[in-house]
Amino acid sequence: MVKMFKYALDLVFRRKLRTFLTSLGILIAVMLMSFILFGMSDLESLIVGQFTQQFKPNELTVGTTDMISLMGGALSAPSKQDVEREEVILNSEAVENIEGIDGVERVYSMLRISGLEMYLEEDEVAYPRGFPMASNIPGDHSLIGGLLEGDDLTLEGSEVYVSDFVSQFYELSNEEILGKKIVLKSSPPSVFSAPSKSNIDKEYELTVVGVTDSGNNALFISLEKGLDIVVDLGGYADKEEYINSVGYSQLLLSTDIDRTTKIEDFIVEELGFSVMSTETLMAFVSTITGGLTIALILFGSISALVASVGIVNTMIMSIYEQTNEIGIIKAIGASNFQVLVIFLIQSALIGLIGGVLGLSITYALMRLSDPFIVDLLVNEGFDVGNFFNFRFDYAIYIALSSIFVGILAGLYPAYKASKLDPVKALRYE
Repeated sequence: MVKMFKYALDLVFRRKLRTFLTSLGILIAVMLMSFILFGMSDLESLIVGQFTQQFKPNELTVGTTDMISLMGGALSAPSKQDVEREEVILNSEAVENIEGIDGVERVYSMLRISGLEMYLEEDEVAYPRGFPMASNIPGDHSLIGGLLEGDDLTLEGSEVYVSDFVSQFYELSNEEILGKKIVLKSSPPSVFSAPSKSNIDKEYELTVVGVTDSGNNALFISLEKGLDIVVDLGGYADKEEYINSVGYSQLLLSTDIDRTTKIEDFIVEELGFSVMSTETLMAFVSTITGGLTIALILFGSISALVASVGIVNTMIMSIYEQTNEIGIIKAIGASNFQVLVIFLIQSALIGLIGGVLGLSITYALMRLSDPFIVDLLVNEGFDVGNFFNFRFDYAIYIALSSIFVGILAGLYPAYKASKLDPVKALRYE
């Protein structure tokens, strides 16, 4: 067996350039597969990690719309049953019912405010990202991102937190923006909204008391101030009328970790609200990335098919060139099976060379590009130390797959070589 391996190795390196060019097909296929597998795995980890930084395993987000279905809604047709189901509102009664569930430790109310543009005092350029979020969540909560500046953990009156993205946008340090005024102005009507006479020239002045690491969540307002704004914008009589007719946007629940799943099921089945937890989001992300990975692998398999054609061509050429040698080794006693194994080893080695080179280049490119990708992600609000993670278990699977492709491609040429008549092979010129 050792002699057969040495002879196959000699055949591989006898035509170094041809071997290298043949292995290029495997190399490209391996690089493509590597980036698909590593990239999709790292993307899933990034998304789940970003979410779990803000929401703990014992926290649930309650809303009136199924947030997971909403994210995947473009992929499915609407259902009449969903439209016809009884409308639920996160009003005061709903909050009381949820607070009374065994295992619910704390309920925070959240209110998204739309239809307003955000300006810094004496600046005519509106901040282009995010929207005001009113809540009674304390400033040290992970959803807010943690205070970078300021020590006021409870917002009152017209006090607000802004993201550090806001201070960067207005070219101020986090310390310099403290005490500045934020002005919310009613935005002009768009193609997606009807003009409203009552909303024209509405302005609300707020004071920055803290800067958070919340990325694109630009502005946090106290819940009471947020209710004052939406009541004024909507022309409601008071806060009670707004809450009972429109309700809160979402609730954030802190729960007993041992009862989190039961609480989620009860809210969905008995109260009719939708719930998003870390577990459900992870399952959704895994489903999406898994589907994309399979689709991309199918496309990448085309490269492996093209590479296998190159190996077949190289092996057939090698057989023609080594016909006399095949005749000699068969004449001195080599069996058909031994000749078959020799040429299968040769094709497997070509696949292995392409696989190792492809993985090596992939590893180098990952190391070189990772800092640039991390910078882009950080600029977009992600908290990430590195993106690409070279997984050696995946690398082993990919290397074995490249060997398998080489063997598969070499089956026909190896079989053809094993069936050569030694007498005719010795006479071949």
